[in-house]
Amino acid sequence: MLKVQKTFAVLASLALVQVVAQGAYAQVKSTIGVVDRDKVIGGFTKAKNAAEDLKKAEDNVRKLLEDSNKQYETAKAAKKSAAELDSLQKSLQTKIDAEYKKAQSMAQNLEKDLENDIDAAIKAEAADKKVDTVLMKGAVLMGGVDITDGVVKRLASSGNAGAKTTK
Repeated sequence: MLKVQKTFAVLASLALVQVVAQGAYAQVKSTIGVVDRDKVIGGFTKAKNAAEDLKKAEDNVRKLLEDSNKQYETAKAAKKSAAELDSLQKSLQTKIDAEYKKAQSMAQNLEKDLENDIDAAIKAEAADKKVDTVLMKGAVLMGGVDITDGVVKRLASSGNAGAKTTK
């Protein structure tokens, strides 16, 4: 009999915990927002400009590499000594490495700046729409408040403000 009473007490406690948990869950309602990151990036002028800048940096590295190869082949055709060729190769490689590191650093800085701008716009739009959680649109099958257009507008207006102050 004592065992039955303990079992009943445990079951009653579990039921009480479940009722309390359900009540707490019912009181905590979260609004979920969704954002289409591709659309945000596609509509962000600063991202387009950054892509162009990165393309130019990549082209500079490629051109430097091609020019260096030509210089080395010219020196080789001129029958320079092995020591001179080795010295030239090291010199050219140093220039290539420096240009590559410069381009890589620029890419990292641009990416960081763009991410910060986009995240700030998402947070501001989420706060305006009273959205507690924001997920990538592709990860949500249905539902959620789409805040993409508001984020794009915020980024456009922040970009225009920045453009006005730089002129």
